[in-house]
Amino acid sequence: GVLAECDWVVEVVPEVIEIKKAVLKNIAANIKPGTFVTSNTSSISINKIVEDMPLEFRQYWMGTHFFNPVRYMKLLELIPGKDTLPEVVEFFADFGERVLGKGIVYAKDTPAFVANRLGNWAGPSVTQLMMELGLTVPEVDALTGSAIGRPGTGTFGLFDMVGVDIAVLSTLEVQHNVDSPEEKAMYTPAPFLQKMLDNNMLGAKTKGGFYKRVGKEKQVLDVNTFEYGPIVKPDLPSLAAAKAAKSVPEKVTAFFESDDKGGQFIWKHVAGLFLYAASKIPEVSDDVLNMDRALNWGYNHQMGPFQLFSALDLPKYIARMKAEGMSVPAWIDEMLAAGITSFYKTEAGVDYYYSIPDKKYVEIAVSPSAIILPRLKAQNKVIFSTADGTLYDLGDAVLGLECHSKASAINPNLLDTISAAQEELKKPDWEGMVISGRGKNFCVGADIAAVYGYAQNKDWAPIEAALLKGHQTYDANKYSLKPVVMAVKGQVLGGGCELMTQSSAIQAAAETYAGQVEIGVGLIPAGGGIKESVLRVVDRISKGDNPFPINFVQPEFEAIAQAKVGTSAKESRKLGFIRDTDGISLNEDLIIPDAKARVLKMVEDGYSAPVSRPFKAFGQTAVDLLLVGTKGMMWAGVISEYDWEILCGIINIYAGGGVSTGMEITETYLEELERELFMKLIGNQKTQDRIAHMLKTGKPLRN
Repeated sequence: GVLAECDWVVEVVPEVIEIKKAVLKNIAANIKPGTFVTSNTSSISINKIVEDMPLEFRQYWMGTHFFNPVRYMKLLELIPGKDTLPEVVEFFADFGERVLGKGIVYAKDTPAFVANRLGNWAGPSVTQLMMELGLTVPEVDALTGSAIGRPGTGTFGLFDMVGVDIAVLSTLEVQHNVDSPEEKAMYTPAPFLQKMLDNNMLGAKTKGGFYKRVGKEKQVLDVNTFEYGPIVKPDLPSLAAAKAAKSVPEKVTAFFESDDKGGQFIWKHVAGLFLYAASKIPEVSDDVLNMDRALNWGYNHQMGPFQLFSALDLPKYIARMKAEGMSVPAWIDEMLAAGITSFYKTEAGVDYYYSIPDKKYVEIAVSPSAIILPRLKAQNKVIFSTADGTLYDLGDAVLGLECHSKASAINPNLLDTISAAQEELKKPDWEGMVISGRGKNFCVGADIAAVYGYAQNKDWAPIEAALLKGHQTYDANKYSLKPVVMAVKGQVLGGGCELMTQSSAIQAAAETYAGQVEIGVGLIPAGGGIKESVLRVVDRISKGDNPFPINFVQPEFEAIAQAKVGTSAKESRKLGFIRDTDGISLNEDLIIPDAKARVLKMVEDGYSAPVSRPFKAFGQTAVDLLLVGTKGMMWAGVISEYDWEILCGIINIYAGGGVSTGMEITETYLEELERELFMKLIGNQKTQDRIAHMLKTGKPLRN
């Protein structure tokens, strides 16, 4: 059967041990020896599930606990059983990280493992303090959201999203499985949660939990009266101070140093979580690193408890905890007595964490293939650095340019930085170059605020100069005699998409969202975006025998006209922004090493740079259908008259301007048409209104 052909079988049946045992017996009877069998259980003991199974089965058995939604959540907890072979754990750590793109946390076979043990502790802590201090639902959500570096939903917003029943059930599971009465008490759900279950107020799935929509108004539950009413915006001085602070440690300090209700709440909750996690080492996990990563990757906390307190005045706050009668684990006292006041440190670009059994700092292991740019900086591998980019020597004669402009946007200084990197690449010391971005997005497009400023002052020369510089810079990447590979992730929009596509190759993280979205601000792709779209059509026509270019032009045009953005690297590939020959990395931490490997492979295969050749213009007749279609959309009210004007300009570039069908044109000529149309649009008040609206509201204006 099918099972006999599998190398790995994952059990994901209901969380009832009898069902799991029966399923495993069935699996065992149908697999070949040495097949990995793992469980995705979140609450049942890994050892208990297989207590009746033979040793040879148990040796290849362990827990692989994924977090939902699996595509987006980075955490994979590995829970070895007492008979699991070490090489099986090693295999899953490597496979999980390299192939599945996960962050690995090593857990022990204890109730709820690591992330849910800590995450489920937080719920009762929040509700208890809420009742103690007389806080409202909106106040708690404001306090436990982005104000302390956690997801913006806050506690109760998250409960509504996952389901109040699920939140209560997972807390009760931990309560049922822990041994000590003190700990059982910590996992007691608040009485109002039980009342919500009794009334089927489960959140989004029952049209009402802590929040519900009444007509167009969002209302909130008063947990004392059990009535819904309008949301009153929290007004706490500590919250205002935290919101004004920039970094998470500064935000948390603002709370800790405030004595209003918000300050007391955050102090007790955050200190409580920290002390609880500290008291569970080594029972739940061996070190602070796994504890922090579990909350970073499983609950999207920007900082885990030990990362956070490492960035605060640890001795001061430990003294305060003791003064308030909180119980501090002995290992923390020992650590402080030895003069160590932080759980982490970075030296010469290498990160370390404090190891409790070793009583000293231990290096944080990284994947052998990983390229860590701060480490290269510490090793004097920086060739040059500007405000917008840093050029590194990645080793093996490969350069690495990290773009780090403000808000990951393209500006003239970044273009100059890329040009300087291209000049360095021409030297005989180098074989190729990788270009990457810093932060969660590769590049979100041009700095439209600066463009808008020039337009308001009718200062056109800097805009024209930037457009020309953009075309020259992108062409230099595309036609570089040595390979230039883009390592991209997150949003790759507008000018960022043009930077990416005009390259020798792309190495994209699976979560890459590429698109030409300029029309939303009344502009067009004018960094080669339309030109590249035309070239893709030319390429397809040359490969096929389709006499109607329109069949190829239509999807390309729609991608720009409708500002389509790929919802993943694969979708971005379907839209034409990523080539079939380009690579996709499931682990975004490995896009730079993967891109570097691609450069070296291209060199090894004898890379020859593309040559810009003239090609035949499609002519107006080839695009007439597009004009008819857009006019119909305008008449139907789908697009505005100004949208139609912009689209007509784009269609004109697809046609090749005013030239006749079949006439030879060049890339440079199409770039001139892009610049010409862009300048016409930026001078139009309607485009300027669109940009102003986008800068103010973050939403497109359809005028």
